[in-house]
Amino acid sequence: MIQTRQIKIGTLGIGGGNPPRVMGVINLSAESFYSQSVENDESKLEKRVLRMIEEGVEIIDLGGASTAPKEVYGTKEIGIDEEYSRVKRGIQTVREFSDVLLSIDTTSSEIAEMALKQGVQLVNDVSGLQNDPHMAKVVAEYDVPVILMAMPTHPNFEVKDAINRLQASIDIAIQAEIDENKIILDPGIGFGKPAEYDIELIKELNRFKILGYPILVGVSRKAFIGTLLGQPNPKDRLVGTISATAIAVANGADMIRAHDVYEAVQASIIGGYLRRQTVTHEKIELVPIQHELEGKQILRQIGTGREITGALSKKMVSLCLRIKQVPTPGALILKQEMLALGGDAAYHHDTIDFEIEYTDVILMGTILQIERLMKKVRKMTYFGLKEIGISIEKILQTRERSLR
Repeated sequence: MIQTRQIKIGTLGIGGGNPPRVMGVINLSAESFYSQSVENDESKLEKRVLRMIEEGVEIIDLGGASTAPKEVYGTKEIGIDEEYSRVKRGIQTVREFSDVLLSIDTTSSEIAEMALKQGVQLVNDVSGLQNDPHMAKVVAEYDVPVILMAMPTHPNFEVKDAINRLQASIDIAIQAEIDENKIILDPGIGFGKPAEYDIELIKELNRFKILGYPILVGVSRKAFIGTLLGQPNPKDRLVGTISATAIAVANGADMIRAHDVYEAVQASIIGGYLRRQTVTHEKIELVPIQHELEGKQILRQIGTGREITGALSKKMVSLCLRIKQVPTPGALILKQEMLALGGDAAYHHDTIDFEIEYTDVILMGTILQIERLMKKVRKMTYFGLKEIGISIEKILQTRERSLR
């Protein structure tokens, strides 16, 4: 697991080896897709906040306007004046009885500035600074941490699209002189995408961590859970949310945005124990590269020329292929060819003496080496090698299609 820089919200550390954190969600907007997260009554708001604190919340995200997609949940837009009024009243109410860390969920610089003046410590902008041209300036001026989300721009929004969107947001932040040690990234689960794209985002969180910033993930009662479990009503999605939360943390999420704080805290603890630990010593870090796309990101991050990142990334990932029941002469040829390419192969210990007729073969090499082997053996019409070459090609093609 790649370790990101640490971001501080007040005294609360995010990323950088800290345990996963839980952000509680309180919507001040009646339009929210999950009605049970809405609190627009002052006494109920107080009870909700105090309960979240008791359940282990470390920061609360207040929002005065729903960002749920209209086409999915039928939510309606409200005016800036209404959002302003809701947020101001909500912050004032909370501050009357608690000094819990607060985040403002808005895409409006006007709302953000008002909230920051009242002592809110974090801005959560689902547009990633790309909706309001003044938002980046406000964040920089108040010198507060900011969450940049990859807002989907079309239904088939893949992992690479989310990464590109976040990189654009990071560039905006840096240009506005926002401190890089105050940036948190959100891959943008939900927001009208088909379920399979949200699933890929959760699977590929490591690719987002390569960008170097802590990752916030919001899976709470999202539509993809409803799709997978046949639960159109968000009220029914708690169990799915708990499962997705644990998986997201295990895959690298540094902060979870949740409606159900107690359950999120418990799931995050489990996910934290399941997470693979970062291996470092002084200035050296073991980088867990799973595929070329991750390799390309790291190469670009250190300034490698774009014209060579493709070839280099294929040298950064090793594959291990098991080929069953290869004729002994074919196994020996595969071994010889892999050694010539700089890789290796293993087979049954009696193969070298021709004491067995068939053996399983393990091929070990980089993607580049395996590709070169495949092209070579496809031309060999003996010992089943041509068929092996074709099968390797099919496996590589299937693997490539799975890398979005």
